[in-house]
Amino acid sequence: MLKQMISVSIIFCALMIAGCNEAPTSPSPTTEKAKPFRVLLVMKSLVNPFYIELQRGAELAAAESGIELIVKSGTNETLVPQQIDIIEQQLKLGVDAIVIAPADSVRIIPVLKQAIQSGISVVNIDNRIDQDALARSGLEPIPFVSVDNHQGGYLAAEYLSRGVEQATSALIIEGPRAAENARQRRDGARQAFDEAEQITVVASEQANWHLDQAYAVIKRVHALHPDLSLVFCANDMMALGAALYLQENNLQQIKIAGYDNVPDARSAIEQGLMVATIDQQAFQQGYVGVQTVVSLLNKQKVKDSVLVDVKLITTTEL
Repeated sequence: MLKQMISVSIIFCALMIAGCNEAPTSPSPTTEKAKPFRVLLVMKSLVNPFYIELQRGAELAAAESGIELIVKSGTNETLVPQQIDIIEQQLKLGVDAIVIAPADSVRIIPVLKQAIQSGISVVNIDNRIDQDALARSGLEPIPFVSVDNHQGGYLAAEYLSRGVEQATSALIIEGPRAAENARQRRDGARQAFDEAEQITVVASEQANWHLDQAYAVIKRVHALHPDLSLVFCANDMMALGAALYLQENNLQQIKIAGYDNVPDARSAIEQGLMVATIDQQAFQQGYVGVQTVVSLLNKQKVKDSVLVDVKLITTTEL
């Protein structure tokens, strides 16, 4: 049942004092091994399995690079003040760099500006910081590691649209509009639906990445549009919420596609409760994000943007 599914040191070197039978000499200078770089990884939430996988990739890159990785996360994917508090606290404790998946593409900029002006290296992963707002703040572009979210949204909705020959209603369940990745996924899905003349998008509503909010959205939209047949959700947690509503009401005619390829979504696809999701390779994003910030710390040149491939996951790929 779907309800059951939803459920790093400092090493000190020994002092070596030279001795001989000749006249005493001064002790050799103390030798201490350089401390590893301290990198702060700030994520949105660890409730979403996507970020657990992202953390695993970051931890592997950290282990390979010999850095100390401090992992912090908000309790909710939309709580920007928590991310700001985390960064401010860690700046006081002392970090060399920050890798961040921002909960909001604009409101996180002031605290990142504070960090950058303090000499902290910053890499942006997952959800891109608003480039216009960044420029207005007087900051240069921040290296970005993510995926083409527009393409991912398009691939999912295009898959939903295949084989549709009669007039059909579609629903887009969005993430928070303050998040650029949410807007890109929505726009990609909208493009795919609009390219199919027989499909009409009857609603595009926010559920802010939350399962329960998505459940409420589809319940309301379905009551207004009982002919609803296609649903694109901008993340898998929302897709699972929509799938739960369908399961409880035996609405087998409605097809749902999500985004993130979390384990519960894969299980839902196997059970026929969803038809597709998008794998944005969270592990790879975390791994490349930390690799990129280590390069910055070592004064190496990095690319402005690195996009990891997205993959459409259906029953064929499971």
